[in-house]
Amino acid sequence: MRIGPLQPSIAHTAAPALPTHTSAISPTQVPHMPGNTPPLRERPRRRATNMPPLVPLNDSAMTGKPALVALDSEFSEQRLAEVQARQITVQTLQAKLATHLAQAGTPLKPDSIAARFAAGTLEPVYLDTAAFNAMSRGLPARARAAAGPVLIDAQQGRIIFNLQRAFAPGDTFSDAALAALGKQLNLSGHGLATPNWLQPAAGTPGRRKLQQAARYHGHEVPARDGGAGFFKANDHRLLEGKQALLRNHRKSLVHDHYFEAPSTRAFGKDVMVHRGLFDNHAGIPENSLASIDHAYEQGYRNLELDVEVSSDGVPVLMHDFSIGRMAGDPQNRLVSQVPFAELREMPLVIRNPSDGNYVKTDQTIAGVEQMLEHVLKKPEPMSVALDCKENTGEAVAMLLMRRPDLRKAAAIKVYAKYYTGGFDQFLSNLYKHYQINPLHSQDAPRRAALDRLLAKINVVPVLSQGMLNDERLRGFFRSNEQGAAGLADTAMQWLDSWTKMRPVIVEAVATDDSDAGKAMEMARTRMRQPDSAYAKAAYSVSYRYEDFSVPRANHDKDYYVYRNFGELQKLTNEAFGVKRTTAGAFRDDGESLLTDQPEAELLAILENRTLARGHTGNELDVPPETPIDINRDAEIVKQRTQQFQASSIPADPSHISAVREGKQHDHTVDMVNDPAAARALDKRAKALGLLTDKYRGAPVTHYLNEQARQTETD
Repeated sequence: MRIGPLQPSIAHTAAPALPTHTSAISPTQVPHMPGNTPPLRERPRRRATNMPPLVPLNDSAMTGKPALVALDSEFSEQRLAEVQARQITVQTLQAKLATHLAQAGTPLKPDSIAARFAAGTLEPVYLDTAAFNAMSRGLPARARAAAGPVLIDAQQGRIIFNLQRAFAPGDTFSDAALAALGKQLNLSGHGLATPNWLQPAAGTPGRRKLQQAARYHGHEVPARDGGAGFFKANDHRLLEGKQALLRNHRKSLVHDHYFEAPSTRAFGKDVMVHRGLFDNHAGIPENSLASIDHAYEQGYRNLELDVEVSSDGVPVLMHDFSIGRMAGDPQNRLVSQVPFAELREMPLVIRNPSDGNYVKTDQTIAGVEQMLEHVLKKPEPMSVALDCKENTGEAVAMLLMRRPDLRKAAAIKVYAKYYTGGFDQFLSNLYKHYQINPLHSQDAPRRAALDRLLAKINVVPVLSQGMLNDERLRGFFRSNEQGAAGLADTAMQWLDSWTKMRPVIVEAVATDDSDAGKAMEMARTRMRQPDSAYAKAAYSVSYRYEDFSVPRANHDKDYYVYRNFGELQKLTNEAFGVKRTTAGAFRDDGESLLTDQPEAELLAILENRTLARGHTGNELDVPPETPIDINRDAEIVKQRTQQFQASSIPADPSHISAVREGKQHDHTVDMVNDPAAARALDKRAKALGLLTDKYRGAPVTHYLNEQARQTETD
């Protein structure tokens, strides 16, 4: 179920106790007064005397009637996702009951509650407790007595659910709700047994205190001075009196046209801004158009922004795999579960880590296409490395193939962690999307077209030292050597696979003196050889500063970060981790320096020193030793992590092997001149199950087919 597109909001007046609904609108448009009056937000519960108006949720009916909600000041945007989930739970039970009645073979009276519920002719209504209680007072005493957290209004044809009491974790009904439903459906009165799934758990009292469904904690609070006042202002105390020095030298450490240049390495040092130049205190969220504008205004031209992909395949700016932390979604849904039309309407928020509450900003989730168009309108060119975790790089590549005018401003950042099969895994995924057979001769023009297009797209491969011990990666990139030399061969094979695209930066950092660390140093040396495809690519090193810090009584700080599902993690004092959070610590390890704190990194480079750890702009404005509950959202994070892992698509070794074989044959002259060998390969392609009549020669896109017809090889 999804909520339909937004409709114009309507004004409301006093409503009767049992109102009928008006024209369909979306509850995300809670009306508020124009001018300086802020939108309604959650407030302490009031005792309802009259029921507020009921309105239908657009397109909410999978079967039967659309759902109704009470549109009043108690209905918040946070409630929307919950109602969507509950509607699915209700309709699942409705379908179960319909099947049960059909199998029983005992016809019910058409006007019975059980028959009407099974047929979907009862209108579902979802209310908070206050509104639910107000509605129950308007029903006959008999209906109230049987109610529990579920009411039946037979006269108006409605089934009404108390959102707080009718449902339980796991998208199920509470015991109290099952008891109430069993009583009101009254199957035994029709001579039918009540199935187990319509009964409370054995021995469990129907009126026990119910657990709330797992949620991402926090609610909206007012902004202070246009931003998040629970963060201290970044006073740049380390830079005091040195701003003029930084302005004078910034041009030597910040370069425009970065990805368009023949060699990024030739620029020397370049400071790249991580997630845009966000400022929590000022209300500028990470990965937003405002953070891009702020970076540009401060003189920075190169950024790294994070990418996730919507349920309908649109790449958007978002660091986390889920949207609870940054979009205020109480269900903490995965980005991949939400369509782009909904994502782009979601305001970005800045959270207070001490209690989970947040302020809304004037920024919304931006699409990558929208962002690149925005960047290219700047008077001085900017470059954006698009950090693509999981298999999100393919969606960006498809965008850049469709919009070649955006390519000069972008590079796709890919990780060995997610692409253990290297570029061949990336290509395998694209072949599957475009229905390109990796072996069949009829698809050779499409393979060639795709090769030409990908060769024009900038790429930033990232190989962490720890991945050299990953058996999956070593299985794809084998070496006959042992020890550090063998690991270095594996590293170079993985890195070289990405040279089918255009490497502009490469990140491969040694973190210790283990065999893997020595292998990384050997690989870095090989990439600097004149004949290497990486000879002109800048080495990148990435700082990862704290997302926030909390003062301690001894004037020290505790440092924390948010992980990929919005969960909190306290940073340890592990040596490499401390180095990553200290400005200047990597200044001699690469040319492209990716940092959350560009001003501090500029100063560290200019003064050739390491600065103190920690940044005032990331410090919470709280008393020393304020506790941070890192397990606050553990339940919902666990659920989303499991969903994410279950939906993740691992590398497909057999298909990747076919991709590699096909590439070899496409570049073998003997195969072209040997029709018998080509026919044998085509036959094997079919036998492998990689090709069907529909699949063979299937169009890729109009654009790619046009490219395939071209004879030039540029």
